[in-house]
Amino acid sequence: MRKTLCGLGIFLVFFLGIFSVAVQAAADPSIQLLINGSKVKPEVPLQLVNGRTLVPVYTIQEGLGIKVSWDGKNRKVTVVDGSKKIELTIGSKTARVNGTQKKLDVAPVIIGNRTFLPFRAIGELLGAEVDWENKTRSVILNKTVTPPPPKKPETPQTVKVTSIQQNDQVISIQISGKTEAKSFTMSEPNRIVVDVQNATLATASSAVSGQGTHPAIQNVRFSQFEPDVVRVVVELAGSAKYDLVQSASKVELKLKDIQSPEPSVPPVTNPPVVTEPVEKPPIVAPGNGTTQQPNPTPTTDPLSLKDRVRIVVDAGHGGKDMGATGNNAREKDLTLGIAQRLANNMMADPKLEVIMTRDSELDRQLTERGVKQELSEKVNIANNNNADLFISIHINSSTSASGKGTETYYHNDKSKGYASTIHKHLVQATGFPDRKIKQANFQVIKYTKMPAILIEVGFISNPAEAKEMLTPEFQQRVADAVYAGLKEYIENN
Repeated sequence: MRKTLCGLGIFLVFFLGIFSVAVQAAADPSIQLLINGSKVKPEVPLQLVNGRTLVPVYTIQEGLGIKVSWDGKNRKVTVVDGSKKIELTIGSKTARVNGTQKKLDVAPVIIGNRTFLPFRAIGELLGAEVDWENKTRSVILNKTVTPPPPKKPETPQTVKVTSIQQNDQVISIQISGKTEAKSFTMSEPNRIVVDVQNATLATASSAVSGQGTHPAIQNVRFSQFEPDVVRVVVELAGSAKYDLVQSASKVELKLKDIQSPEPSVPPVTNPPVVTEPVEKPPIVAPGNGTTQQPNPTPTTDPLSLKDRVRIVVDAGHGGKDMGATGNNAREKDLTLGIAQRLANNMMADPKLEVIMTRDSELDRQLTERGVKQELSEKVNIANNNNADLFISIHINSSTSASGKGTETYYHNDKSKGYASTIHKHLVQATGFPDRKIKQANFQVIKYTKMPAILIEVGFISNPAEAKEMLTPEFQQRVADAVYAGLKEYIENN
């Protein structure tokens, strides 16, 4: 650095020497120079001209880290600092700053073949603070270095997902440009989820081309999960590892190490052959009333005195009937997950006997046949087995994502206490808002002969609640709560 500056000094001496002028100046070696807190010692003493301190041009260049150039023909010194350009002429008290004239107290001069510039004027023109400390006879300059403005983050380019295809064990997501894709797995059932970032769907079809070409892949579905995220869900029959390969035109999910599913666990008690009642109740969806009279309730012994209490657990919907869907979840999957966990709790209790209206194997068979489990079948399973209690598990839905909470339904007074007991435990387990117990004419609780309730665990249309309900931990917590409620109700009745 110093060699470079010395070179510049020789350059200036060579060109400025012939222009030296006589000025009323006096060298003052006692004056100290501090620039940005560091003491700078010029090779020649500073000069006092008309009471103003002048410093050699190379000292300004070195101390401030700026560019200084000399125009010998026009006797002009140009100082450049970033976007600021200062032009000074030897012997002139007029400077130009980015083309605008500024007055100086003292003009630049040449003394002893060296160019001296007015220190205070240069500092102020560069936007620095210049001060004089009389005690130490120091000229002080502090110049704040303004960092360049931060670059604005680039807005990611939005790509379009034009199609999703299955070719054997490879799922190919066609995209219009390169973007990032993230993946994770979910269980019960086993799923691989791929989220394509900064993407929108550009296909009107909901079908996946080539679906069904590999037995390990049960289902592939996709949706505009968020305004800028396209989600693709691959549901597996068993388990598998995978590679996610991304390029500028597609994202490929390649399955590997595929494991066949374990044999399904048979239901605790095989449902009996369903026979039609003498007066077949109409198929009534939850929330719809009917004028048909429900079946009479038989007289039963107190539950607390029975050696075994038979309970029918109904996982709402089933087979082709998905129930409500939303936020990458299906009602029939959530209800089955909770029902199976509840059945496991009950099987370990010698006081309880459980009958499920639907298990994993039955649901698979119904799905393959393209049929749904009718509500009348569920009613018959409970009535024909002389069940003591009936509980139907459901997941709520709303046209608004803000709908939330847990509620429990009953049909008649004999079921009101049952509903209150279960709901008390259920709402504590979910942690969702309490929507209370309510009376309704749902078919599965109106035409069953025993005390019967229908629970709505939470809202699948609410992203936060759906996310919770998808987790095995949440489903087990709900199952434990319902089991505790059943035990309490049986002991008190």
